[in-house]
Amino acid sequence: MAKDKDPFDDLFEPFELEDGPPPPGTEPPPPAPEAEAEEPPAAPVEQVPCPSCGAYNPSYNRHCEQCGARLTKEPLPVAPAPMVRSTPGGRALSVLAAAVLIVALVALLVNVFRGGDEAAETTTTVETTTTTIADTTQITPTQVSGPQLSDGFGTANLIDDDLDSEWQVNQATSPLVLEFRFAQPVSIRYIEVYNIAEQDRFLRNYRIQGYKITVDDLPGVENRNTLKDLAGGPQRIDIASIDTTTLTIEVLSNFPSSAIGDQPAFEELALAEIKFWGTPNG
Repeated sequence: MAKDKDPFDDLFEPFELEDGPPPPGTEPPPPAPEAEAEEPPAAPVEQVPCPSCGAYNPSYNRHCEQCGARLTKEPLPVAPAPMVRSTPGGRALSVLAAAVLIVALVALLVNVFRGGDEAAETTTTVETTTTTIADTTQITPTQVSGPQLSDGFGTANLIDDDLDSEWQVNQATSPLVLEFRFAQPVSIRYIEVYNIAEQDRFLRNYRIQGYKITVDDLPGVENRNTLKDLAGGPQRIDIASIDTTTLTIEVLSNFPSSAIGDQPAFEELALAEIKFWGTPNG
């Protein structure tokens, strides 16, 4: 049998509830947290065999976990050197070293300044010596002896203060020695040697090259040297002399003579003049 319609159904229209805040105490549950990303599996650690027992160990090990032997030959880390602690004795030593260094520097500076003073004194000495040499006078020997070619070219021409006259002797003469004597003791500072000035005649004769000079007041003292092969002069030779009465010159070698054009070379050794400079002691 059909159910009778309720007369009140037409009085009420169906309606939908609007969305609104949920009643108190009915908050929705919080959203579930997202699943964390899974971490990738760790890479396997490299294993190295122990050179002693053969057991495998992680490569970062320095010693074998099985037998304790070293796995690598790399040098072990060295601990840093301990810092030196400052002690009263150490500080005193440092102060002493600094003081020694300062004294050394001061001494060096003093020596430098004194060196400058010594240089100035040396300059003064040089000037005084130059003045003394300038005050020397020409000393003429009273006698000269030695071999000679002839009277026109005798040994006296060496001390006549005339550069146009000359001494000549056969170059083969041996020994070839000249001896100069003074009337009173003299202090000879130096001598001046003059060759023939005219170039052709200079070259056509032999010339003194090596020589040895001695004085009677200083036995055993020799002055050995060589002259330059130059026409004219003077060529200066310093002499060690204190109280000399005899000076000797020995000719040790010579420069050879040469032909000039159609003019032949001579066999004689020639020298124009020797001058002596110093101070008389009488």
